[in-house]
Amino acid sequence: MPQATVPGGGFVMGDAHGDGYRADGELPLHPVRLRGFDIDATTVTVAAFGAFVAATGYVTDAQRFGDSAVFHANAADPSAAQPVPDAPWWLSVPGASWDAPGGPGTVAAPEHPVVHVSHADALAYCGWAGRSLPTEAQWEYAARGGLDGARYPWGTRIPGRTGSRSSRATSRGHRRRR
Repeated sequence: MPQATVPGGGFVMGDAHGDGYRADGELPLHPVRLRGFDIDATTVTVAAFGAFVAATGYVTDAQRFGDSAVFHANAADPSAAQPVPDAPWWLSVPGASWDAPGGPGTVAAPEHPVVHVSHADALAYCGWAGRSLPTEAQWEYAARGGLDGARYPWGTRIPGRTGSRSSRATSRGHRRRR
């Protein structure tokens, strides 16, 4: 997987727009300085994680626990799931794992980002792949793409919310058909 070199620098980490949650550590805002680092240019795909599992026989935490949290609209059988306390839009789905993301009967697309991977699973993958897991600060700095203080990695505006009907992008980032 190709990597990108992110030059060292500084930014203000945290939520400057009131969208975050203090309990998630997004407040208070605080300055961060980083040395340059390398980071994978894309997310780890199902295919790449599958190669790791095939080579090592690794069993993920979700597979060991027997369930994982699935966004309610993606659960294969919502009636077989239990709502996650304090977050009912998430369901605890028996059998949901990296290769069956919606639960039994679903199949993960090889080119999609791998899901249902815990911190321990990610560290195991990184060790096998000869990579390091970025810190939260490294990930946020890289994701901002040099736009310190912007609400989104591309700037401050939501695509498609320009007030013009001619905009081709919607708020979900999909292009409209012409």
